[in-house]
Amino acid sequence: MKDLGKAFSFFFNDPSWVTKTLIAAGFMILALFGIGIPVLAGYLIQTTQRVMKREQNPLPAWSDVGVQFVTGIKYCVVIIVYTLPIILLYIPFLVLVFAGAMAGESEVIGLVTTLYFIPFMFIVIIYGLALAAVSPIITYCFAERERISDALDVARIYREFKGNWQNALVVALLTVGVQSFAFVGIVLVIVGVFFTVFYAYAVSAYLAGLLYLERAPQEVPA
Repeated sequence: MKDLGKAFSFFFNDPSWVTKTLIAAGFMILALFGIGIPVLAGYLIQTTQRVMKREQNPLPAWSDVGVQFVTGIKYCVVIIVYTLPIILLYIPFLVLVFAGAMAGESEVIGLVTTLYFIPFMFIVIIYGLALAAVSPIITYCFAERERISDALDVARIYREFKGNWQNALVVALLTVGVQSFAFVGIVLVIVGVFFTVFYAYAVSAYLAGLLYLERAPQEVPA
């Protein structure tokens, strides 16, 4: 896969990266209250789009927050839909735990809860790994036309993964790795958190766009 190194260096090649990071930090503070999440999501989708278009400086300007907000809202819907199966599976587990607590943690309820928890965790792990493997594809499928239906087209996502699975797995592993790196910011106080999180997710957005450029040509439905 070409140009992987640029995914980690493009951020600092942008002459305005400090200013853009400081603005992102403001939205990350708002994200603690749920307000800034759609804006940040929209900004990262725009980053992917700029990579897909081979822009010289993929980091967008913070010039149209309204557009970024709307784009981010739609992408958040995509994320919610893909996490919905886990949420629905988690509800019976919570009910069993609550029932066990109300029944004074009876052995029967405890056994049933345990028997449910084991397959539940197995499904969560398998589903989580599968979702991580195709997440960059989901991102660029949405970024193409900003349609929720494109990102939820499971058949197309499967075809794209099947046709480019080696690069998809490389990008998925790098994405998980760089996002894990974001936690390093926790030991670097507040400023470190803002920088490492923004950098990690910007790199992830770049990798999704790079995977799009490396994929086998696909026919996109109108």
